Amino acid sequence: MRTIRTAALVAALSLSSAAGCVRNSKPAPEELPTFLRVENQALSDATVYVWQNSARLRLGRVSSLSTATMRIPSSQLFGPTPLRFQLDFLAGPRTPLTEQITVIPGDTVVLQVPPQ
Repeated sequence: MRTIRTAALVAALSLSSAAGCVRNSKPAPEELPTFLRVENQALSDATVYVWQNSARLRLGRVSSLSTATMRIPSSQLFGPTPLRFQLDFLAGPRTPLTEQITVIPGDTVVLQVPPQ
């Protein structure tokens, strides 16, 4: 009789622990797109980069005297994330780098580039 009680206890514990492992069937919420809008008032085209820690990733290019909107990849964001942005102008040695900006998924960061 003692073995039956032990077996029943083991079976009850197995079922209760299995119930705790059930996954929620709700789909994961979609990630909000995050954008960088560059308003380039300079007379030169520029390549735009995002820096996270010491890693640099090219986002795209903005033409002179124009505005471009670029998506910041979700792989660069982990909740509120400090990022820096850099412009590499095609004409001239300027490569300005912003201070750290804390970006949250779903934000639109606006970068205004003054004339040279």
